[in-house]
Amino acid sequence: MVEQQKKVGVEPEARRTARVMQERSVSTRTNLLEGAARVFSRLTYAEARLKDVADESGISAGSMYFHFGNKADLARAILQAQQERMTATLTEVLQQETSGLTALLAVSRQLGQLISSDVVVQAGIKLGMQPGPDLETDAKDPYFEWIKIAASLIRQGIEDGSVAPTVDADAAAEYVNVVLVGAQVLSELEDSWASLPQRLERMKPLLIQALSVDATS
Repeated sequence: MVEQQKKVGVEPEARRTARVMQERSVSTRTNLLEGAARVFSRLTYAEARLKDVADESGISAGSMYFHFGNKADLARAILQAQQERMTATLTEVLQQETSGLTALLAVSRQLGQLISSDVVVQAGIKLGMQPGPDLETDAKDPYFEWIKIAASLIRQGIEDGSVAPTVDADAAAEYVNVVLVGAQVLSELEDSWASLPQRLERMKPLLIQALSVDATS
């Protein structure tokens, strides 16, 4: 029978069962993350309970504990997923844009769209603003990493001529991130991030004026 299965390309039963179980496990974990994101979006880290996540996800407590041992593990997974999605946006932009300045502006625009529409990213931002003591490093480190990324793009812009050579890359990178984080906070307060893309678009001419060669010449 095994030889016959190999000849006709039929997947062996044991392998098929393992594959189905793995797919179910991935699906369950995804549902838990999305359910947790919705919970963390409306409750603080201190207020949220694992029971809230299980109820929101429609998944049993036993299945939840199989994937995440405690609330901190679940919150860390949200923060990790947030950064993975934001980094994927950065990678996509870098594959398309040629100059440092256009890449910086495109990253800002694309991140605004992502934050305004992705509940997991929104939950990660909220966790970053009010983490528990066991999440402090996980929550704050990405903000400083994005300053480094912005500084790298600004230095690239200085080298390719799209950013004025007189610009202090480190100071400008911090300024860009202050603008982005400030816009996030205001948009969350106003309409749960729906206005973030438009708010960042209004800031774009000011960023160009502060950084570009044409504006400073």
